[in-house]
Amino acid sequence: MPSLRSLLLACCLLGSATAFAGNALDNKVIRVGTSADYPPITTTAEGKVVGIDADLAAELGKRTGKDFQFKVLPWSSLIMALEQGDIDVIMSGMSITPERAEKVAFTTPYFSVGQMAIIRVEDLARFSSPLKILQPNVRVGFVADTTGAKYVKQFAGMTTLRSVASVEPALQALLNGEIDCLVHDSMTSWMVDKERRYSSLMSLRNPMTQEELAWAVSKDQPQLLELLNSNLAAMLEDGTVDKAVNQWIPVRATKE
Repeated sequence: MPSLRSLLLACCLLGSATAFAGNALDNKVIRVGTSADYPPITTTAEGKVVGIDADLAAELGKRTGKDFQFKVLPWSSLIMALEQGDIDVIMSGMSITPERAEKVAFTTPYFSVGQMAIIRVEDLARFSSPLKILQPNVRVGFVADTTGAKYVKQFAGMTTLRSVASVEPALQALLNGEIDCLVHDSMTSWMVDKERRYSSLMSLRNPMTQEELAWAVSKDQPQLLELLNSNLAAMLEDGTVDKAVNQWIPVRATKE
């Protein structure tokens, strides 16, 4: 016969499971997971999360009456944190992929990007097109656990691949000559165009892939997904999303 302590523990565990399966919208605070290492989507400044998604989260708060609070986590742990109920939504510039869609529910996309090659300006003659990076003596950097990583790994053996933890260390490695090229999405290329500290770098600007960015929630939270989608649709329609993007990316150069 189980002891009273065992019964109480079982009740507590059952209560925790019930809370985990509850509706996130029952709470005033919506916990937002982000890696905060992907400017201009999210980064940190003066101890706060800032960027496009931060601005959109603030606008969501005004429209829904909820308090969207950011929690900074490593990129590789965001989906696990969502599955475990540690956060309610991921806002971190996540591309929609079939593999991720098996684990999370994505909102309507709010931005389109594509992988681009970033090089040092002095190497333009060497890399006049993205195809010229596919040489064994070229050190191609990529950010681990991203769609850029998936893209470049198909060329393993044709070029030398170097994994870097996040965007800014990857760009620094390129500046320092530790890698010859960085493959990351167009958000990073536009940031390089904008930031004076990266004036010695340039993007080849020809998108090598086409991807859609979206927010992600647990598949057990359909009401939260509906709330995000309805407000996102309104923000796309009334120009709020464009305003946030244009504030953080005033120049978006392209090359045919």
